[in-house]
Order: sequence, then structure tokens, then C-alpha cells
Amino acid sequence: MEEIKTLVADDELPARGELKYELSAIPGVKIVGECANGREVLQFLKAHPNVDILFLDIEMPIMNGLECAREILQMDLPLKIVFATGYSQFALQAFDLEAFDYILKPYSENRIRRIIERLTDSLALQRGKIVPGEVRVTSQKVSIQTKNKTLMISPSEEIVLVCTKKSDRSLFYTTSGIVESRMTLRDIESLLTPLGFFRTHKGYIVNLSMIHEIQPQDNGTLLLTMTSYEKQKVPVSRHYIKAFKSILHI
Repeated sequence: MEEIKTLVADDELPARGELKYELSAIPGVKIVGECANGREVLQFLKAHPNVDILFLDIEMPIMNGLECAREILQMDLPLKIVFATGYSQFALQAFDLEAFDYILKPYSENRIRRIIERLTDSLALQRGKIVPGEVRVTSQKVSIQTKNKTLMISPSEEIVLVCTKKSDRSLFYTTSGIVESRMTLRDIESLLTPLGFFRTHKGYIVNLSMIHEIQPQDNGTLLLTMTSYEKQKVPVSRHYIKAFKSILHI
């Protein structure tokens, strides 16, 4: 396992200690720092930008986790953010800020391990190693690594759409079937956008050449029907609709 540089932020020392203990028990995890508020996190990242993952408490003094995450997004760093909190009502805001994951206190050892395993897969993709569920782009093909084989497919001709499955899986809807990947939708988006794909919603990426029908909705959004998957309606949310219409000239 590649070394995973981890930063922990929580204003409560016991909670911070508990999380550090759980993380330190996972092989390959290196805790590079700890912070008590969002402002300290930003200062740390400016000095040490090569952090892989940040476990970020939401309710902290001086600068809370949500405010801190907004600032981090402006810094364009490669790190993943996992929000950690005792309250579930922040989940929607967290994922709107492109959170890698979201965990509730008290921490579950198995839950933390699953997050690290998923991050390991994502880092392996970036560092050139092949893992189950990995997606690679060559000049002509996209390769999707399954447990038993590597699928070589033409993205423009064979990938119809990609959507999330829970928080730790993505599904590739292809012309020959559905393939599961452990990559995040954000990582997939960076690979496929140059190949004619567009993110229509926080949970969907579509092949623009495979849109069969566009249906306006009463609330001003759109629903897409895709080639080969007519029953799988794809939403275009308000956040993406202006850019979507501009690309398609509608």
C-alpha cells in the first residue's frame, strides 16, 4: 500500500485522538498533522500541500469545516475531504462541496478502513497501478479493470452514462452492460470530460452524443433519456443547466 498522508482536524482533543488512533492502526497511513479549526487547516495546507486526505470536523470555532472546505476548493489541491461530525443534517452540504465521504461520530473502525481502501484505489490510478474498478484512458480506448479481466471500450461509442452508487461506487452504463467501479465520480469526470462527456448532476455524467431525448420540467430543470437506457432518466440540475444548454445550443 502506498503511503497515505493524512491530516486530522477537530477542535475536541479526545475526538481527534480517537480518530488518530483508528487511522494509525491502518497500514500505510501516515498522520502528517492535526488542527483545531479550519484556519489552522488552511495554514497547514499552504505549507504542506501534498496531503492525500483530510478528516475535517464540521463544527469548529474560528472557522468551521464547511467554510474551510470552500476555501480548499479554491486552492485546487488534489486532497480528498472526509467530513466528520456528530450530526447527520450536514450531509447534503458536505457532498455539495465535493466531499470524498462523510462519517458520523462515534467513529466506526470498519467505516474508516473502507474510506482508506477506496482512497488507495483512487491513488493507485493516479500513480499508475491497476486495481479492481480502475479506469484508464488511452489515446483511443478507456480500460475498466474488473476482478477478472480488463475491458477495453471506446468511450464515445460505448459509454452511455456514469452514475454514483451510494458514496463509494460508480456505475458505468455501457452499450454492453453495467460495470461497477470504485472510483469517485469526480475522478471519472476529469478523465471523461475531454472525451465529450458532461456532468449534469452531482450524481451523473453523460455522453453528450448518446442523449436520445430532452424533457423540460416544471421546475426549470431537465430530464434526459439516454440511448440504450430509456428507463434510466438522468436529471440536469440547476447548477449545471446553463452550461449544458450552452454546449448543446438549446
